[in-house]
Amino acid sequence: MSQTRSEAFEDGIDLPIGLVEAQIPSKKVNWPGYPLPQLSLLSDEEVRTFRTIVLENPYLRAVVLPGMGGRIVSLFDKRTGLEILRRHPAIQPQSGGRRGVFVREGIQILLDGKERLTALGNVNTQIEFQNEEEDETAIWLSETFTGTGIAYHARLSLPPDRAELCLEVRVTNRWLTPQPYNGGLSIYLGEGTYGDSTFYSTERPVGLHIAEIDLEMKGWQYCAGTLSLTRFDKTRVLAPRQSETWKVAIVPISGIQNPVASSREATVGLSLDGLQIQTSCQRPRHKIFLLTETEETLEAQVDLYPEHTLEMELGKNQPKGIILRDPAKIEILSYKAGRTRDELMSGDGNVDESQFQMPPQRDLTDRFDVATRHIAYTHLGITALHAKNFGEANRVFEQALLYNADDPLLWWSKAMSLRLKNEDNQAELLNAHYLAPLEPALKAESFLSQPIDLSAEPNPLLITLAENPEELIEVGCLLIECGLLDQASRWLDEALRHRDLSMLRYLMAYCLFSGPKLLAEASEQVRLAGLAPWGPPFPFRPMEQVVIQSLINAFPADQRLQVLGRYLEMG
Repeated sequence: MSQTRSEAFEDGIDLPIGLVEAQIPSKKVNWPGYPLPQLSLLSDEEVRTFRTIVLENPYLRAVVLPGMGGRIVSLFDKRTGLEILRRHPAIQPQSGGRRGVFVREGIQILLDGKERLTALGNVNTQIEFQNEEEDETAIWLSETFTGTGIAYHARLSLPPDRAELCLEVRVTNRWLTPQPYNGGLSIYLGEGTYGDSTFYSTERPVGLHIAEIDLEMKGWQYCAGTLSLTRFDKTRVLAPRQSETWKVAIVPISGIQNPVASSREATVGLSLDGLQIQTSCQRPRHKIFLLTETEETLEAQVDLYPEHTLEMELGKNQPKGIILRDPAKIEILSYKAGRTRDELMSGDGNVDESQFQMPPQRDLTDRFDVATRHIAYTHLGITALHAKNFGEANRVFEQALLYNADDPLLWWSKAMSLRLKNEDNQAELLNAHYLAPLEPALKAESFLSQPIDLSAEPNPLLITLAENPEELIEVGCLLIECGLLDQASRWLDEALRHRDLSMLRYLMAYCLFSGPKLLAEASEQVRLAGLAPWGPPFPFRPMEQVVIQSLINAFPADQRLQVLGRYLEMG
């Protein structure tokens, strides 16, 4: 093949899709999808144009729909011309799930073992273009707002020389409280059989092998055409500001008749027509060993290439065993006749409630327990920011990073303390960007580091954040959480130039009331927030709850605040 590098580009696709209607229930207790509206099915269907990001190499092509939760809707095997994922003529939502409607098509990221609240929403995307040293192009997907404190960055890549899709997911608990967590994937494949981390379709000559990288996926379940794999067999918790990264390689199998064994490197098919071997990358000078019915071992050297499936005629004597070894005599695949495929390991889906018990409150100066040391230092750093002691904040955040260097918000906090101390913070910002290139707090830091502009025009730096208004609120909450009300006020003033949201005005009212005690100005922000149409975004973050309760105490006659307060009480 002439193409030797992977590439990514934006495109579009017309898809028939069933329509849904958003509804806001009158009571939060009947609202399992809070803070997002509930959905219901409509009988109509229409063709809509979706923006896609296409990632391809010489062997595979993956298509991502950012506007439908960032799901992978197509994994096309160019070696055989076959689509791996199960596809219906139209994407038809079904009744059920947390929001009343769900779509099962494609490969989706899971955060707590279930479909995300935002699985039908828009995700942030960025193409990581290759440079002269690297042949691999990647796609970044990101969600800061998922309806909980859990956020993620996902990196999708196709190695230029392998027929596999690599997925790296970096998960972070952004809150200072524990959050339910069980990260993984949901893959809709249709009817088939599952075992040994491999799925074979009974409808078409396709399948998938899932190779775990670094961390083991302990929860596997195949049900109603969907293969789910999760980090644990039960939902656990992600500690405050804890991060986790897991990686898998998704290896397509296609065009193989009666596949009997698969690994990340190859798949073997065995039928009356003979033997087939499909490999993921170029493997010259390998050796295949066949154990015959008469216990005789036959040996042959084979050259394997991804674009060509090796076929060998065996006659009537079917082998009892097959071993494939590389030139270093390392076994990359084996098969033994009569071996039963592993029974499906299915978690019961229950949550281990004991893990949700908060540890007893500790004096923050007690930093002996390694399990909580990072969050103790993080709290101390935030306390120093409240006191405007930026040098101490920088020092304590430096200590926190010794125990939690994977937290992008910790690097951002240290960078912010250095900026406010008028010191260089580029190294900290680079580290934060490496961990989470689409983190909205980094955009905020770029904006806040600029000189104050008295222009009435919105700053173009924040245009992409305005497309996902929850991120404007998220940054405001982070700044208020750090006690930097002047920085938060500047941020919120700019955010309101882009999107006039009631929650942004409530956050601004809190800054005006709690900081310079500007009661009249805060009252005006509360009044303007009450004039906005009733609807999302609704408060759910811990800091939003603090803000709403504080404003209720300050403005007890405001009816909108009273309603929001009752919603939060029911939560």
